[in-house]
Amino acid sequence: MTEEKKDWVLIIDDSDESREIAGYILEHEGIRVTKLSSGREALDYLEGMMPLPDLILLDLIMPEMNGFEVLRRLRERNDAESRIPVIMLTADDDKKSEVEGLREGAEDYILKPFVPEILILRVRRTIELSRFRNDLAKEVALKTRENSRLVLHVVQTLAEAIDAKDSYTNGHSGRVAAYAREIAKRLGYSEDETDAVYMMGLLHDVGKIGVPDEIINKPARLTDEEFARIKEHPVTGERILRKIKETPRLCYGARWHHERVDGRGYPDGLKGDEIPEEARIIAVADAYDAMTSNRSYRDVLDQSVVRGEIEKGKGKQFDERIADVMLSLIDEDKGYIMREGAAEEAGLKEKSEAETAKGREEAEVLPGELSDIPGLDTETGLYLCGDVEDYMDALSIFVGSISSKSEKLEQAFQEEDIISYTTLVHSLKSSARTVGAIEVSDLAKRLETAGKQGDLAEIKLDTPLLLAKYRKLKDSLEGVVEEADSHE
Repeated sequence: MTEEKKDWVLIIDDSDESREIAGYILEHEGIRVTKLSSGREALDYLEGMMPLPDLILLDLIMPEMNGFEVLRRLRERNDAESRIPVIMLTADDDKKSEVEGLREGAEDYILKPFVPEILILRVRRTIELSRFRNDLAKEVALKTRENSRLVLHVVQTLAEAIDAKDSYTNGHSGRVAAYAREIAKRLGYSEDETDAVYMMGLLHDVGKIGVPDEIINKPARLTDEEFARIKEHPVTGERILRKIKETPRLCYGARWHHERVDGRGYPDGLKGDEIPEEARIIAVADAYDAMTSNRSYRDVLDQSVVRGEIEKGKGKQFDERIADVMLSLIDEDKGYIMREGAAEEAGLKEKSEAETAKGREEAEVLPGELSDIPGLDTETGLYLCGDVEDYMDALSIFVGSISSKSEKLEQAFQEEDIISYTTLVHSLKSSARTVGAIEVSDLAKRLETAGKQGDLAEIKLDTPLLLAKYRKLKDSLEGVVEEADSHE
């Protein structure tokens, strides 16, 4: 059986008496306590810290940096540290200060001198509330991912049903969506924005549901009346998709993917920037797939011909900037594999399509390179973090803090600032152990003891070794972590 995890409170107060009293009360209730005497010490301690305390008790009046400034700096950080709940400590019943603290993000106020029952109740209540919020956020995120996969699966199935109406365009919607997504990515779209473009691409031809099969599959030249029916599909598609109120832009690709930047397209004859950019992206992707797919009246066009047509259409049929992105994709495609039946090889297929179709996520696996890094025990890291995702997140935080933390540690060492030095090696000991960097953790633990005992000889002997091992881990881990982050 594993030992039950204790609640952990960080007390930040310049008063020795207040720290000791609060610490005694909480420890008597089985709560783990860490005591620090200044805001600067606390910020250094928390940087890259893993795991993090469950709660911070923060004194309002402190020299150099008061509680408001510490809280402000914590909340400005874009990481887990910014979400640690904070209770302010003050000896003054000042409503103005209480309002300011709550505005900066404090959860509560506790007056000094402490009433043990009140301190314990508020600490327990705040920790429980914070855990409830975090669990709720995780559950919402999980359900959101599940819903997104379900929606995508339904949309992919619908797109396949649309494509099945035309025996010569099987897979067309999926390929257009994949090309459009890659173009959007290269234009600097965020992940959410590229996902939206992908969805628009999948549904750009949804209006063909209303076109008779005999017109879509007619091998001969269409009559004017038949072509007029074909040209109705953008309006039909928009009419279907605009009913989805939650994603009002979803219909843009369906309605306007046949518009031209010179105004000679349909159904609305829009020009240039009047056409939503997503639709301009899909227009280029749609034209590329039309030229690189088999048709009843011709085979796949030669790549040079396709390139020439895209080039010729710049500023007329196509947005020049978007067309240039498509041309760069064509130029990179030396083997002409980015076409019908080869989107997956080209690396353009939507990354979650396969697992969505299966209705499940594949089990996450640690990058194999981690097992080759000296001084890193991944089994310990996985055990302490819980699962692969949390372990990789912890590694990312650990690596991201090494440069700053090692500089601060080196500065404290050189200036013989034993208080800051001891705080920093204590923090390093904990975070290194969490990710399985056992050698670094053990060395930091030894130096923490030396700092507490004022053993300058041992500090001078082993600190350079600690810094060297710590920075070497950054060099070894950085590439692996960056690669893993890029695939999220």
